[in-house]
Amino acid sequence: MKAAVSLLLLTLAPAAGLAADRGVSETDATAGKSLYLRECSACHGERGNGAGPAAEFLDPRPRDFTKRVFKLRTTPSGQPAATADVLHTIEQGVPGTAMPSFSYLTADERRRIAAYVLRLADLLDEPEPNTVADPGPAPGATPETIAQGKQLYADAGCSSCHGETGRGDGPSASDLKDTDGRAIRARDFTAGVFRGGGEPRDLYYRVATGMDGTPMPAYGDVFDKAQMWAVVGYVRSLAAPPAPAPLPADPIAAGHAVAAKYFCFGCHVLDDGKGGDVGPDLRVSAQKLRPEWVRGFLAAPRAAGKIYPWRVYRMPGLKLSPEEVKAATRYLATLGKRPDPSPALPDPITFPGDKVEEGKSLYVLRCAQCHSLGKVIETPPASQQGPDLVTVAQRIDYAWAKDWIQDPTKIDPKTKMIMPGLTPQEGDEVRMFVWKASVAAGAPAASPVQ
Repeated sequence: MKAAVSLLLLTLAPAAGLAADRGVSETDATAGKSLYLRECSACHGERGNGAGPAAEFLDPRPRDFTKRVFKLRTTPSGQPAATADVLHTIEQGVPGTAMPSFSYLTADERRRIAAYVLRLADLLDEPEPNTVADPGPAPGATPETIAQGKQLYADAGCSSCHGETGRGDGPSASDLKDTDGRAIRARDFTAGVFRGGGEPRDLYYRVATGMDGTPMPAYGDVFDKAQMWAVVGYVRSLAAPPAPAPLPADPIAAGHAVAAKYFCFGCHVLDDGKGGDVGPDLRVSAQKLRPEWVRGFLAAPRAAGKIYPWRVYRMPGLKLSPEEVKAATRYLATLGKRPDPSPALPDPITFPGDKVEEGKSLYVLRCAQCHSLGKVIETPPASQQGPDLVTVAQRIDYAWAKDWIQDPTKIDPKTKMIMPGLTPQEGDEVRMFVWKASVAAGAPAASPVQ
């Protein structure tokens, strides 16, 4: 009898490695940990508790996965998210928040991150939950269905939070709190920005399943499918987003506008001294970075690779418009009092050969334990603490580097770079060697956007 029961349990057990019908495995989750730490933990925290170093600067706060409560789902209220829901959010992002789209990651990378998120939520070994019935394609909205949706909207009390005209200004709006007691805002439908996506199907699921962890209830048991589509049609009819305002002419104000749109202050300290330390302090970056390099980097931040090995996090692939790239570059140049374009690079031919050779010897002794220099002087990856300096001539201002090499703590008290203990002459020799090697290597910066 025991043997028969054991055989039955083996028959019913999930296939080796698969996480109880979720279609992702423990192997995926293990592989996803390093991806999660690099791409997600700055906001969601190393342990998935929503307490990453950027979290305190963000509104709304990042999701705490350990509570197993997911707002954006296709599952009934009170049920955990389906694996496809987690994948959809990773790929699409959450519009109107600091959560960007991670569509630039490969499908395998996104799947592994989703598996690790499910592990953090202690859901990886649970069966895949049932979802709300697929509503099929959205029917076309008509004046009649929109009118019906408007009446259903009123009858269901939606206006108490979202307001009679959908502006998020209902009588209860100022008192809304999430399950953690934090104040939250009702969605302003007229802005046309919806956290779970603005497609009719996305809104259908928001109405049907609600948003767990918030006062937004589920209406899947209140409306039938036709009524749900009518409400969706009415909500979409309210969207009347204003034309995008032009960026301010003042470069600092324009930089603030870009930073607000992309939540840059969550990761970077801005000119006002406020912001997170997930990424570099922009007051320091403004002093040292060549505007030409900044333009290329902001246009394609992932193309430059991981610049600071000691930082866990990566800059997300934000899709700034050419105008936003220009504004952010001008902001940094103005903040750092830098000319744009930068002064011409010094010609390494003018560097005295004996000084360059002495700089090479000093570099090997004092710098190579932390910095690689491309293929010229390679430092083992495990030892690299500072940036690979092979692109330094394209990235860093030559004059600024002199003071940095001499005493980096005077420029950035929080720097990880230790004082190399060089005399002013030795520092200049190291600078000449590094710049000559960088120019000779010809390592291009990311393609600039003019």
